[in-house]
Amino acid sequence: MTHFGAAIRADQPRRVMIAAGGTGGHLYPGIALAQEFRRGYNAEVSFITTPKPVTQEILRQYDFPWQTLDARALQGTSWWRRLWSLLRLPGSIWQAGRILRQSRPRLVVGMGGYISGPVGVAAKRLGLPLVIHEQNAVLGAANRYLGRLADIIFLSFPESEGNPAPERSVWSGNPIRPEFCAPPPTPRPREPFTILIMGGSQGAHHLNMQMLAALPWLTSLRDRLHCIHLSGAADLVAVAEGYQAAGVSAQVLAFSPQVGDFMHQAHLVLCRAGASTLAELTALGRVGILVPYPFAANQHQEKNAAYAVRAGAAFLILNQELTGEKIAAMIEQLFHHPEQLQHMEENSRALGRPQAAAIIASECKKYLS
Repeated sequence: MTHFGAAIRADQPRRVMIAAGGTGGHLYPGIALAQEFRRGYNAEVSFITTPKPVTQEILRQYDFPWQTLDARALQGTSWWRRLWSLLRLPGSIWQAGRILRQSRPRLVVGMGGYISGPVGVAAKRLGLPLVIHEQNAVLGAANRYLGRLADIIFLSFPESEGNPAPERSVWSGNPIRPEFCAPPPTPRPREPFTILIMGGSQGAHHLNMQMLAALPWLTSLRDRLHCIHLSGAADLVAVAEGYQAAGVSAQVLAFSPQVGDFMHQAHLVLCRAGASTLAELTALGRVGILVPYPFAANQHQEKNAAYAVRAGAAFLILNQELTGEKIAAMIEQLFHHPEQLQHMEENSRALGRPQAAAIIASECKKYLS
């Protein structure tokens, strides 16, 4: 075993290596944290990520260098794919170690997901400080294992299931990009009552169709509503035509990087219950109709949503129970009872931890000094 962590010279650059990718839910919190390390600590931050073109395009937009690692998921796949991934794991660890030896970071950060596993193991074999972050209310497989090795475990939720080391854990919240922390450019008007519908970068067909099914139930409010609908490319035409046929004002886009601006405008958000989405909603004090993705590992989206619902900050509808009638009823309820909306928004804002990235970076500064 090679140890070079303790031999890093005092004049060596403050290099941080972040392992993140696979999905935006892991990558975007990593980017928010990287921005904080760069801004607050003048650190040189680079990423180890997956070979997915979309992941690399996002990193290019934020001007962070990266290297790719050939690692495969162990959860949510067939048994033979899991076996193949396990057989390749030693090679992934060796490859991660080679990248770390070349880069010589002072700190390695794992943001969860399958890319973090081999990078975290390689970091500890090399004697490097390792911290990990868990976005969800249930630790994923990689973080459950790395939690036994990590110097610090950062959590998005005060209590997270499957945590192997509560004594080394810090409730930081989930890092979000600065645009979700900034105050709104202008006050949100009372009308039109604006609803943001989003199902992730690819959209969510069931959410799309049930929102359209809600429109006939909202005829009495038709002229007082505005919808911002991120439909995904596959449903773009059908969703746009649905609003036009119903006579409801709508801005329909396949995808947009302006989610922060749209949330500022929204009175209500119909969405999945990913950890980053919840962090963004609560940072801005927005109320969500949360529809957990039914195939999320360990039902973590349902548990994420339950945390917000217990605090009186959101509604929860299971995917199989979502109907247009139920969506319309919630819209009408909050439209006609603005005092309830205000109370739920206050509850949502109370859950927010918009300084999560700063909390994590501050806890890690001892490794950079």
